[in-house]
Amino acid sequence: MRENYTTAWSDDSIRFISSPSTFAATNLYYVQEIGHFHTLPGYFTEREGLDSYLIVYIQRGKGKLIYQGHTYTLEARQLFFIHCMPYHQYTADPNDPLELLWVHVYGSSISAYYEQYADQYEPVLPLANERIPELITRTLQIQQQKSAATELLTSQLLVELLTTILLSSQEKDLSESDKPAYIHAIRQTLEQRFSEPISLDQLAQKHAVSKYNMAKRFKQFTGFSPHEYLIGIRMVHAKEKLKYSDMPVSEIAAAVGIHNVSHFINLFRDRTGDTPLVYRKKWQRPR
Repeated sequence: MRENYTTAWSDDSIRFISSPSTFAATNLYYVQEIGHFHTLPGYFTEREGLDSYLIVYIQRGKGKLIYQGHTYTLEARQLFFIHCMPYHQYTADPNDPLELLWVHVYGSSISAYYEQYADQYEPVLPLANERIPELITRTLQIQQQKSAATELLTSQLLVELLTTILLSSQEKDLSESDKPAYIHAIRQTLEQRFSEPISLDQLAQKHAVSKYNMAKRFKQFTGFSPHEYLIGIRMVHAKEKLKYSDMPVSEIAAAVGIHNVSHFINLFRDRTGDTPLVYRKKWQRPR
């Protein structure tokens, strides 16, 4: 890891370093460092090679973030969410220094939250939800008031923080008034005709839109690509038949629109962790 920074922050600023227990490090989301800085002119931090996820909420002031070769302007009520392995630098405007709430967070599946965010959005999120600074502040308070419940409460707050960030990023872009009419129509088609072969080209042609834009907009409003959405529907119907019928796996595969049995078994196992027969054994009641 390489890190360089100035300690240009006020005396009433807070910086807290945490050391998680083995249980927390293995099973929970936990704080590595957390703080509330009133920065002074000349403040900056730059680093790379740190396996940590950094969430920073700008309460006041202006600044700049450099991340993965791009430069972003920082202003009040914005948030940035980054993985600290790539080179990054953030600085305060000398004429209007930053007030920051920040937390370095880690956990066994945090990369999934981050990838969901980074796949669709820039690092900087404008007009961040007002719940976000409350959650960081509460997390900071809990670190300073150690108790037997600290690690569990911290994990709970961090999950809420990460969830709020993802929801805020989606709400920023999604409005029901902006939803194309074909989104609902495509969902109905996939739900009603899940057992039939359906291609993106067919859907795009039917609704007179480009395949690329249709798939992108569908994922924005549903969280899934049309193909992923269709597979999900097929798996739900497959589970129902495995649980409530004695149909052979090959017939179930065909009934949900997947005519290659090996492909069906692989899809089912990827999404449930079990083969169809193991799933049936777990869930079907003895007769």
